[in-house]
Amino acid sequence: MTIAVWLGSAAPARTIRWLDGVLHAAGKFLGGDAPPPVLAVAAGDATWLDLAADRASRAGIPSAGVALDLQLDYLGWAQVMAAVARQINAQTILVDEASRPERFPEVAALAELLDLAQLTHVVALAPDGGVIHASRAHGNVLQTVRVKGPAVLGVRIAGAPIDDYPTPTPSASMRRLDLASLGLDPVVLGHRALPPRAGQQPRRTLERVVEHLAVHIVPRRGS
Repeated sequence: MTIAVWLGSAAPARTIRWLDGVLHAAGKFLGGDAPPPVLAVAAGDATWLDLAADRASRAGIPSAGVALDLQLDYLGWAQVMAAVARQINAQTILVDEASRPERFPEVAALAELLDLAQLTHVVALAPDGGVIHASRAHGNVLQTVRVKGPAVLGVRIAGAPIDDYPTPTPSASMRRLDLASLGLDPVVLGHRALPPRAGQQPRRTLERVVEHLAVHIVPRRGS
C-alpha cells in the first residue's frame, strides 16, 4: 500500500506552512518495521513543481510532478491525481486542504473518482498499524475518527513557523510524469479547463459619454 500526498496544482495562496504540515503528517507513516512507501504529488508549471519537490525533500519524502500548463477546475486536477493514485496503487491519499480554496472540493472529487471514503478538516493524524486515528474540527467540536481501509483525508495541519525559505532550484530527484504515461488524453482533459478571465472593460472616452447622454438631451429648436 502506498500513501500519496496531493499537494495540488499551485503554490499555497496563504502560508507555506500548510504545505509543510501535510508533508510532516505524511512522514508519520514512515515509522515502524515495514513502513509503506509515501509519495508527494504535485501538478502544474515548472516553478511550482520545483517548490513542491524542495519542501517534500526537506520532509524526507520522495516526490513526483506532472508538468501541465492547463488551468483546470477542481475536477480536472482531481482526474490528474486520481490517475497517479491508480498508477502507484495508493490506498490512502492526504490532501493539503487548507492552502488553496480549490483543495477542499478536490477531496470529494478524488474520493468519488477512486471510490474511497473521505474525511475533511483533519487537524491531527496518528497512524497505528492498519488504522489511522484522525481528529477533525467540526465547528467548535473536535471529533476523533478511526479510519480503516482506503480513504482520502483533507488535512489542515500547519507546519513549524518559518521566517523565509530560499528560492528552490530544479529538482533532479523528482519523478517526472506526463499525461500519456497516466493514460490521460489532453484533449479530453482540456474540457475541464477554466475559461480565461475577462479583462476589464476600457474606460469610456468623452465621446462615448456624450453618445450615451445624447439620447436624453432635448434638441434645440431652430430660431
